[in-house]
Amino acid sequence: MEFVTTCLPGLAPLLAEELVELGISVTETGNAYVIIDGRQEDGLRVCLWSRLAERVLLPLVTLEISAEEAPEALAAALDWPALVAAGAPLFLNLEHGKGVRGDNRISTRRLARALPPSLRVSDSELGACCVRGRLDEDQAHLWLDLAGTPLHRRGYRLAGGRAPLRENLAAGVLRAGGWHRQDRPSMLLDPFCGSGTLLIEAAWMAGGVAPGALRQDYGFMAWRGCRRALWEGLREEAAATLRKVPSLPPLKGFDVDNRAIQYAMDNAERAGVRRLLHLERRELGALRQRDLGDTGLLVTNPPWGERLEERERSAWLHAGLGRLMGQRALNWTAVLLGTDVTTLDRCGMELQSQHRLLNGPLKNYIRVYRPRPPVPEAPLRVAPEPGFAPPEGAVPLLNRLRKNGKHLRRWLEREDIQSYRLYDRDLPEFNVAVDIYGDQALVQEFKAPSSIDPDKAKERRQWAVSAVRSALAVHREQVHLRTRERQKGHRQYQKLDSRGQYKVVREGRAHLLVNLNDYLDTGLFLDHRPMRLRLAQESAGKRVLNLFAYTGAASVHALVGGARRVVTVDASRRYLDWAACNLALNGFSSDAHPLERADVMSWLETCREQFDVVFCDPPTFSNNKSRQDFVVQEHHGELIRRILKRLEPGGVLYFSCNFRRFELDESIRRWYQVEDLTQWSTPEDFRRHGLHHCFAIRHGETP
Repeated sequence: MEFVTTCLPGLAPLLAEELVELGISVTETGNAYVIIDGRQEDGLRVCLWSRLAERVLLPLVTLEISAEEAPEALAAALDWPALVAAGAPLFLNLEHGKGVRGDNRISTRRLARALPPSLRVSDSELGACCVRGRLDEDQAHLWLDLAGTPLHRRGYRLAGGRAPLRENLAAGVLRAGGWHRQDRPSMLLDPFCGSGTLLIEAAWMAGGVAPGALRQDYGFMAWRGCRRALWEGLREEAAATLRKVPSLPPLKGFDVDNRAIQYAMDNAERAGVRRLLHLERRELGALRQRDLGDTGLLVTNPPWGERLEERERSAWLHAGLGRLMGQRALNWTAVLLGTDVTTLDRCGMELQSQHRLLNGPLKNYIRVYRPRPPVPEAPLRVAPEPGFAPPEGAVPLLNRLRKNGKHLRRWLEREDIQSYRLYDRDLPEFNVAVDIYGDQALVQEFKAPSSIDPDKAKERRQWAVSAVRSALAVHREQVHLRTRERQKGHRQYQKLDSRGQYKVVREGRAHLLVNLNDYLDTGLFLDHRPMRLRLAQESAGKRVLNLFAYTGAASVHALVGGARRVVTVDASRRYLDWAACNLALNGFSSDAHPLERADVMSWLETCREQFDVVFCDPPTFSNNKSRQDFVVQEHHGELIRRILKRLEPGGVLYFSCNFRRFELDESIRRWYQVEDLTQWSTPEDFRRHGLHHCFAIRHGETP
């Protein structure tokens, strides 16, 4: 007999390999099908043992006929009672091929009406003899479907979570990674395991369990031409494999969603492999080195989103995954399933092979990667010698930059600092700040008053850029220029550019996104560095609240420090999206750590959650159409009192403010324990121009 074995479009080469390994004779391989030659037993064996197949079709009839005349002609072309087992229903499905107009449901009904009245046509595939057909413009085909319901329905998955993965697609991902081989890696890990499909398929594949071991229904069971003794024996052989699953290499699955982990446990229990899987609620960013062996296989379907901001988060999550693999699992292989090439490319790993396929309406890619070792980070420092001789007018600034760089060098190296302030308006004629972000420099000019000649101001800007380039010995492309001026109302949040270029910088163990072109601020306030690093040290196992959170840098530090839960609150949707990308870049999910878009004062009134650590860095002034303007000197007392209602006894509020003339409300000092951290929290690169005040505030009166 000749059988047509179908699969997801693009998986046919992998399916052909699998069928050959099963001892099946392959005669033709298409994009979504493999034609095999064999006996009836071979067709049944494919149904029970193929992990990648979707259906096994036995050709019944092909007619040279127009689509309009085909339904009745097909009904007359077969001995239908000889096809359907006694007492079994018949399931029919006619599809229209390319170029055939009309409704395929009407064609199916026409075929059913033309059949002998003794046949009982059913709307369900279950328990039925299944016949499928296709009407092309000049041909009509019928096949007997030996599978009945699609073969990816193994019988163990009753709960699928948010985005369930088809079992045969999961098997294809595993085969692409070489998990089917006897020399498979010594460990398998899925850090986004969802309902556990990849892990269960991996356990069955490595343990030799037939994918049809649990299925109770097949189309061939209602086929009169199939010998009952044959299919009963083959089904018993498949079921027996589930009763003798051997010990397997470690199979680990993590997910941020507790419900998904429970689904995975339930599915694994039905699949008979629960004891073989390690399943745990854990985020990618919380993976430890001991979770990874020297060698292994990472297989996963990372989250991807339909909306633009969700896709951007997914891209940064892939970047974080690639960085983690390069740091901790250099000898591993990674197999990623995704829908967007640009997102997959963000992982930064070395592409070994790729399979393109269609999963329903979606394009999918199975990509096999090898991790790349991390590139050593080399932040800019002032060069031993100037890179070139700048214009004479730039020499004073060049000399000051070299002096500052020499003063900061040992501190920067000792503290392993990648982003810092090199210069801050030290010379009256150069009213600029120079910040270093990794291998890039940002020159921020504070707009000159109208009394200054515009041509002279322009010349000084050019001198400033030349001095920075010379001091750091860098190319012009590494120096960014921005002009700052006092902003009012919503202008402070408007974009200055639309390049959309984000750079990753490291601060402690956190990796953060900065944008040096598009916005007035870069996304990272450098003067708060000590406070963020302190949060990373103090947040392990704690509930943390970050208010007026900006781009969520403090939230990331709390999470990399082991915080149990972090809530991030800000009024700006743009900054919260940025914060979500920062979380994703470090392997954390905004599903587990909420990002709340709200007015902080109002949010604190309705919040009922308690926290162990709170970080609050309010603006000096903020206006809002829905409430009165916020002025930090005037309203900080009430703000702090509302925060402390949400602070657990023994907890701490770190309150920071950049208003230089700020004075803490005396009632706060009187009723709470207040520790002034301003001097401690001001880093070496901001000592000459202290920009903020900082306090640690706790419950209880001052002794």
